[in-house]
Amino acid sequence: MSTWGFGAFDNDDAARWAAEFDASSSAERANVVRAALHTVVEHDRTADQFAAIAAATTVASSLPGGPLLAPGYGPNPQLIENMHVADDLPELAVRALNRVRVAESGWSGLWDRAGALDDAIAVIDAIVDELELRTTLPEYAALSA
Repeated sequence: MSTWGFGAFDNDDAARWAAEFDASSSAERANVVRAALHTVVEHDRTADQFAAIAAATTVASSLPGGPLLAPGYGPNPQLIENMHVADDLPELAVRALNRVRVAESGWSGLWDRAGALDDAIAVIDAIVDELELRTTLPEYAALSA
């Protein structure tokens, strides 16, 4: 795997996941996201963790008012904007990110060995912050009701 930065899509595994997301039908996109997040909640494969970060970023970006957290990279912004976010996805995204950022994860181990764990964790924290902020806004509550 090749990694060229701290961003959610700055690696080959996330790029492959983004291509899968873009190639899926509109009806399948939420399931592509859910599968990436579930895999990390259940397993500790580093490649899956990079894909889950990409999926969580996509969820955060698709919420009302959500910023495009990976400009120039990742899935097609129009596909993100038009994705229906099922009620379970934001919470599942936060659970997956919490699993990724623990010291025992393969992802954390890679960044720790590179001497850049704090910078990488800052990216995860920003995604979690957006997920938590966006799901507490009144417009999200109105959409999910």
